[in-house]
Amino acid sequence: MSEDQPIDHVHSSSRCPCRPTQRRSHKKSRNGCRNCKQRRVKCDENKPVCGNCSRCSIPCDFDVANASTSLPAAAAVPRRRGRPLKWTSSPDDQATKSTPEQSELREPDLSALGPEVPLNVQDMQLFYHFITTTSLTLGDDVLWHDKVPRLAFEHHYILRLMLAMSALHLSRLRTIEASKYEELAEAHASVALRQVTELLPHVSRKNCSALYIATVLVCNYTFAKPPGQNHFLLVAEGTKVAWWNLFRGVRIVIETMGLPAIFSGVLGPFPPENTTKLPPIEDRQGYIPWEGPMSSLDELIAGSKEPGLENIKGICEGLIDCFRGVYGTAEQPESETHGKMHIVMRWLWLLEDDFLHQVNNMIPQALLLLGHFAVLIQTVECFWFMKGWAYHIVKGIQPHLGSDYIGWIAWPRRQVEQ
Repeated sequence: MSEDQPIDHVHSSSRCPCRPTQRRSHKKSRNGCRNCKQRRVKCDENKPVCGNCSRCSIPCDFDVANASTSLPAAAAVPRRRGRPLKWTSSPDDQATKSTPEQSELREPDLSALGPEVPLNVQDMQLFYHFITTTSLTLGDDVLWHDKVPRLAFEHHYILRLMLAMSALHLSRLRTIEASKYEELAEAHASVALRQVTELLPHVSRKNCSALYIATVLVCNYTFAKPPGQNHFLLVAEGTKVAWWNLFRGVRIVIETMGLPAIFSGVLGPFPPENTTKLPPIEDRQGYIPWEGPMSSLDELIAGSKEPGLENIKGICEGLIDCFRGVYGTAEQPESETHGKMHIVMRWLWLLEDDFLHQVNNMIPQALLLLGHFAVLIQTVECFWFMKGWAYHIVKGIQPHLGSDYIGWIAWPRRQVEQ
């Protein structure tokens, strides 16, 4: 005791320096936020963000919007007391960020988006195949790959014929599914054929380009279909083939409207560029001695005395002109003889209905002309849709020729079998 201190001094004053200082009382709680617990500081438990987390600008687990409700709490990482210098995410935060919530794992209910616009994936597949593959096998890449598809969006019967050609092409490439693709092709082609037939009598400058392209596609589609036993290209099962009236109709279109009108607009300019690219030619190429056999056939037809065959002579002369255009002559032979579709089809262009009736009635002279035409058909079999027609025609004609005419089919048969 100090000497200056009175003897009767009592340590009762709260301000007595001899009395030990007591700790200030506070409410005990275990409900503080995780950050405060790890830092071992008092949490004021204010929600949604406690005061300490707010002052330090760190996430507070009282904030329900930022807290993870789906993950178990990880072991706490000890931290030092005091305000953190830099916020680092806890293992819980890392897990929350790296693991998707349950709502993200479930597929959304698309029915809530309203009624669905129909999507025909099968037709889209056919269109894609036409653009990327079939269009490059038809002879004129620019026309079929670019111009015709643009025209098809204005005239849907062309679009259907494109899908039909694409389906038949796929039936050749995917033989296991051939029947499926043939049915698809027929479904599209039958609708388009009805539409084109109705429009043909009403041809105008506005639709002549579309009708011309549609007719070409119908012809190619007919050639691409597997022929039946009694299908002679022009007649089948005793009747004219469906494409013949269209073929005759487009001839009238060209004669009345003119090629400049047809190759205008999307199909322009006229004259069209020569962008023809032939597929690889597997058959023999070059001149064949055709003049002798065709001259003999011409003499046979000229000497025919049967009534009603006056047209046959002119048809034979037209066929000779086509042979000359494809093969040249012995004096001036053509080195490239395959793929001249425009010359080969010119003969069909010259035909009239009376010749089809003669073929249908199995008139020998008409059948022989068709048999010799098969030799020209063989030169365009580099196109996939023409393959097999030459042999099919010659083979189909033979049983209908009597003994007086059967020998005349020998030369065409040798040519198509080589």
